[in-house]
Amino acid sequence: MDLSFPKGKSVNDGIDKNVYLGKHVELHYPNVDNFIEIIKEKGEFCKIFKRDLRRAYRQIPVDPKDYNLIGFSWKGHYFVDRVLLMGLKSSAFICQTVTNAVRFIAKNHDISLINYLDEFAGAEISEKADISYKKLKWVLDSCGLEESVEKASSPSHRMSFLGVWFDTEKMTMEVTPDRLVEIFDLVSFWLNKDTASLKEVQSLIGKLNFIASCVRPGRIFISRILNFLREFKNEDCVLEVSLELKHDLLWWSEFLEIYNGVSLLNLQEWTEPDDYMASDACLVGCGGVSNGQFFHCVFPDFIVQQNLHINALELLSVIVCLKLWGQKGRKICIQCDNMVSVQVINQGKSRSRFLQACLREICFICAIKECELRAIHIDGIDNRLHDMLSRWSLSDIYPIQFYKSIEGRNFQHLNVDSKFFRFCHNW
Repeated sequence: MDLSFPKGKSVNDGIDKNVYLGKHVELHYPNVDNFIEIIKEKGEFCKIFKRDLRRAYRQIPVDPKDYNLIGFSWKGHYFVDRVLLMGLKSSAFICQTVTNAVRFIAKNHDISLINYLDEFAGAEISEKADISYKKLKWVLDSCGLEESVEKASSPSHRMSFLGVWFDTEKMTMEVTPDRLVEIFDLVSFWLNKDTASLKEVQSLIGKLNFIASCVRPGRIFISRILNFLREFKNEDCVLEVSLELKHDLLWWSEFLEIYNGVSLLNLQEWTEPDDYMASDACLVGCGGVSNGQFFHCVFPDFIVQQNLHINALELLSVIVCLKLWGQKGRKICIQCDNMVSVQVINQGKSRSRFLQACLREICFICAIKECELRAIHIDGIDNRLHDMLSRWSLSDIYPIQFYKSIEGRNFQHLNVDSKFFRFCHNW
C-alpha cells in the first residue's frame, strides 16, 4: 500500500513530519562520529558489539484512536494495520524515539551504545564487553522487544556498523572495495549527466555522505551539491546540472581513484597545538603573526574588485597564514576575532559559496602538508597587534604602534605577494 498516493490526498499528506502529539519535533539519527566517540572513550583494543530488533515497526502499536486514519478498503472489506506501517511518514521518528528510550535505559545500566532506528551498537573494554552485551539482551527482553538474533554481533575487535567496518586493533574504519567501485561509477555517470531530479540529487548526496563519514575532507566537497539541492522548488522539478556541482564531483572522481577505503581513527585529542598563528583583516588589507614572524599587505586588485564581505576577507587572511607557516605533520591553532571564520574552519561547512571555496583551499593545503588546523575566537581587544598589521596602509600611526608593541622582541618581516591570495586548484 502506497501511503503517499494519491498526491494531495494520501495518508502522508495529512502528517506533518515536524509535529508529533502537538509538539514540534525533529528527527536526528546518530552517525559514524558518534560511534567513534564511544570507541575513543573505551580506548584502543576495546571490543565492539551490536544487536538488532526483528521487524521493529511491527513491534510498535498504533494508538487505537488513529485506526480510522490508516485503514483501507479492498473488495468490499475494511482493513486496519494496528502497528507502525513501513512508508508512514511518522514511523521513523516513532521508532527512533522508542530505541532512544532503550538507549537511555541501557546507559543507566552502564552500557555505552548508540541506536540507529532498530540497530544498537556499543563498545566496552575487553574485560567488560561480554557483560555489556548480555545486559543489552536483558534490557531488550525487559522492554518486551524481540531481537533479530541472526543479525547480532558478539563482542570482537572488528565489526560492521552503518555500512562501515570498524577495527579497534588497527584503529581503522573501512569502506568495502565493492562500495568504492559503486560510488566511483556513480560519480563518473554524474560527470556526464546534463539534468537531474530532486530524488536523484538526494540519492547522490546520501552515497557521498557515506564515504565522507570516513573521510573528513570529503564533507567539504559536498557543499556545492547541497547548494544545488536547495534550488529545487518541488519534487517534480528537473534542473540542469550545475558546473559547481560537477566541480565537487571532479574532486571525488580524482580522490576515489587513489583512496583504498581505509581511514585511521583519530583518537588523539588536542591537548596542545604544535604551532600558533594569529590573523586579522579589514576592508583594505590583512596581516598575521606566528613564531616571531609577521606579514602585512593590502589586498590585490583582483580581491578588491570582488567587493567581498569582511567574513570572506578574514578567512582569506587565514589562508595566507596557512600557506606561509603551515608545516608538515603539525597541529596548528589559529587565533581570529571573526566568529564566522572560526565556525567555518572548525565545523567545515558554510552556506556562502565564497567561504566554501576558502574551505576547499584550506582542506587542500592541509592535505598536501599533512597538517591539521583549528581556530579559536579571541576578542577584538585582545587582537590589537594583528589589527595594526591589517590596517598598516591606512595611517602611519599603525606601523609606529606595532613596532612599539614588539620593542625588545626579535620579529622578522615576511613579504606577501598576490600569489598567496590565488587558490591552488579550480575545485
